[in-house]
This record gives sequence, C-alpha cells and structure tokens, in this order.
Amino acid sequence: MKSAIQLVMGLSMFAAALGAVGCSSGDDSSGPTINNAGSSSSAGSGSTAGGSSGTDLPSGIPLTPADGWVDGASNTAMIQGALFSYADPTTMTSVMDTIKAGTGMNCVSGTAAKVDLMCTPVPPATDCYGTTWGAALGLNLNQPIDPTTMMGVMTPLAFDATAAGITGFAFDLSGDMVPVAANFRFLINDMAGNQYCTGTAKAPKIGANVYHLADLIEECWQAAKPTDLTGDKAANNIVKIAWQVVTNSTATVPFNFCVSNIEALTN
Repeated sequence: MKSAIQLVMGLSMFAAALGAVGCSSGDDSSGPTINNAGSSSSAGSGSTAGGSSGTDLPSGIPLTPADGWVDGASNTAMIQGALFSYADPTTMTSVMDTIKAGTGMNCVSGTAAKVDLMCTPVPPATDCYGTTWGAALGLNLNQPIDPTTMMGVMTPLAFDATAAGITGFAFDLSGDMVPVAANFRFLINDMAGNQYCTGTAKAPKIGANVYHLADLIEECWQAAKPTDLTGDKAANNIVKIAWQVVTNSTATVPFNFCVSNIEALTN
C-alpha cells in the first residue's frame, strides 16, 4: 500500500486476511461442539440463515448455519465450517452478535474503531490500519472436525470452488446500520492470505446481493490490480468468505447488520 488512499481503503483488510483461521480476540471460529460429523450439539432450531432464498436471489445451494456451524452434509457442495464474528482488539470490545442466539438471523453490531495513526503497530500488522482493521462476519468453507474434541479445527483447509462447480455466492443483507459503500466489503480469503473483494461500486447493500467470483478483485482497493478470482488459482484455495466493516482515520464506523439466505451459486 503505497499511498494514504490505499491505506484508508485497503490496508485495514490486512488483518482480516491474516484472520483466515478466525483467531481474532473474541471470535468463535472453531464452531460449536459436535456430537457427530453431521450435527451440532445444540442445533435444534438453531440460528439459521433464514431458510428459503429471498425472492430476488437466484437459485443456489443453501448454506444454513445452525448454532454457528454449517454442516457439510446439509449441502451438495459439502461446504462446512463456522460462521463467526471477529474484529481487531479495540473494535472487539463493542462487538455483539446473534449467531448462536436462535433468532433465525445472523447479525453483528458494534463500532469499528477510528484508526490512530500514531499507534505502535501490533504484529503481524506493519501499520496502524493493520492494527485497527475493523470487524467482520466470516464463514469458513472447509473446516474439518477434530475427532478428539469434536469441534471444528482451528485451521481450516482450502475449499476448491472450481471442483465443486461453485461460481459465486449470494445472500440477503438487512439491518438499521449497514455501513456505506466505502466502509463495507464482501471478500474471499485464499490459503496464501490473498484477498479478493468488492470495490466501492459493488459494495454489499440492503436486500439481495449476488457476487460471482469474477466480481471479486484482488486487493480491490488498488486500481492497479484487476486480477479477478476466477482468473487466479485462488479459486481452488478459498478459506472463507466474509463481510467486513472497514476502518478509517477520520471517524469511527458504527454498524448493525444481518446476513441471511446465504447461497453458493452454480451458474
């Protein structure tokens, strides 16, 4: 990131890329305790992603979290992993979610902290935007279950979207405080820590959202990097998808949004 603009719009994504395994303070990326390879210990009615698709969404493969976990046996793409909120340490103190509250919606709220340009960067971040990068809701796509603990392993594996015939993802977005386009991203992380995301013109919005892999651009905050996900081997090595609130050095960013009806697209 070679300019202040790149820092503001992009470097706050750095920590999220490093957080591909979901180990930020306060997250629950390991998912719930699993009684067996096919169900959550407390799934019941669980916290779901809303059941049937929204009327404006294309037909896809439903990815329905129960108690913060998508069961690989529940979908034909065999996508499996935790749905979890995570954030930088400063922002995390304000973050609340309803992922496991049994509300039928996957919601997260809080206030992304203002970036202090005089901070001392906290490794692995190399700058203050990497230290105070914001908050996100993430979904791991290939997270095995540890047979000893019967929980999701902390380090997810790569998901091969090409082999699975997945062309993108769709979802419904709602909430009374959805960040503006400059402060909101839908993104994909690959195993190498690369990030493919939506630029401001294609930022998530209230209602139905449809993103094909070709819509996601490597380091979308940099105009000089137009490589899309389908044109890169990253499509064969996806770790997670995520919805990120991006920070800036001017003001805090309050947020309160819900993601539902998550689908993997095949056309």
